[in-house]
Amino acid sequence: MNMPIKFDTLEYTRSLIEAGIPAAQAEAQALALSQAMAEATVSPSEMVLLRTDMIARIEMLRADIYAKLEALEERFNAKLEAMEQRFNDKLEALEQRIRAKLTTVYWMVGISLTLHVVTIGILVKILDRLP
Repeated sequence: MNMPIKFDTLEYTRSLIEAGIPAAQAEAQALALSQAMAEATVSPSEMVLLRTDMIARIEMLRADIYAKLEALEERFNAKLEAMEQRFNDKLEALEQRIRAKLTTVYWMVGISLTLHVVTIGILVKILDRLP
């Protein structure tokens, strides 16, 4: 891993020695700090790789979600079409039953009107015979 932060260990060591820290200890601290900064930081190229990897993963998840949504939409549409067909079948059966009942009612009304006409005709003949 490259150290992306500029760190001058020699200058840091000199600063510590001028502050009164023994030279061996100042050098050890500079080396330790340099190693810690190199391990604890991420280089710009590593950030680019991480960004590229994250974008690729997001795109894969997006594609997976869209595929699942499309599958769900297809299932929903299939169920909706099946329900619509069942509804239309039941509606057609109901319309046929109503037509059958209305045919019976039409015949009954026709017969009733015919009987009334016959009854009125008979009453007219009877009234014609009266003095």
